Amino acid sequence: MDRTWFSQPRDRGGGIAGQRSVLTKLRLRDMELLLAIHEQKSITSAAQQLGLTQPAASRALRDMEQLLRVHLFERDRAKGMSLTVPGELVLTRARGLLADYRSMTMELDAYNAGTGGHLRLGVIAFAPGLLIGNLITELIGERHLMSVSLTEGSTTQLLEELRMQRLDAVIGRCSTDPIPAGFTQERLFRQEACLLAHAQNPLVRKERIRLADLEGFVWLLPPQGTPSRVAINEAFAAARLAPPVATVEAGSTKIIHLTISANSRMLGVVPSDVGHDVQRLGGVRRLPFPVALSMPPVSLVWATRHRDTPVVRNVRSNVRDLLRKRRAAQ
Repeated sequence: MDRTWFSQPRDRGGGIAGQRSVLTKLRLRDMELLLAIHEQKSITSAAQQLGLTQPAASRALRDMEQLLRVHLFERDRAKGMSLTVPGELVLTRARGLLADYRSMTMELDAYNAGTGGHLRLGVIAFAPGLLIGNLITELIGERHLMSVSLTEGSTTQLLEELRMQRLDAVIGRCSTDPIPAGFTQERLFRQEACLLAHAQNPLVRKERIRLADLEGFVWLLPPQGTPSRVAINEAFAAARLAPPVATVEAGSTKIIHLTISANSRMLGVVPSDVGHDVQRLGGVRRLPFPVALSMPPVSLVWATRHRDTPVVRNVRSNVRDLLRKRRAAQ
């Protein structure tokens, strides 16, 4: 590619006015094209995705690069188009702009429809079902008139979705790692752990279970490296016992129930309130964990710059209200 136009002298007197001129010439359509090229690794495929001709897409990309005075992509016949370092910087901002635009249009659509907006909420599988159910009931009720999309996954997966601005907030585990920059985390509550076992498991008939009694069973555990798995391993290490080896790793309550209810030698470890939910499905018993085991705290996480948007403000205030009511009832 001809790079001579990047060597043109910059306007040193433009200052902020010059930056504004650049911004006014960039369009949301340009941001969508940038994101599509990155995802498709091809201008032709990106153009098809956006309903553009290939020449029009190439011209738009060239105009963006000339306007910003940087190359946004490297071309490689084998790997396709990949972002340059400046391209990565621009793409990060482009994602933010597009997410803000989508949020604005959803809020305006909600206003015009007389509703309270749309919340994209990420939830870990081990969040108490009663809390999540009551939260959704409050948000979609007459007070807020919101709609909600729920995504279930691990805390790591959900935080990545939040970073990519595909979610508005996450109910997940507090990790020992620092919260990523740009996020705000509010600790909500802790959960004590319990055992889950098949209804015919011999442990069900024991009056008192010790950690040593758990040897010889097969285990279904949270995925390796998750905060819950780390807490389980630490409990065994504190008793000078080898941590259990997972035959099955799962974070879905549905999978946990189906797997343990089909295997009389399998044990699982989940928060006690989640264990109660699983036991109600039948074929599985909730048992006390042999030692005190507190799972890592559950927290609410959101993008700091979105803290005052209506959807984030509503989910924050309603989670707090529900937890206050739960504590008062205990």
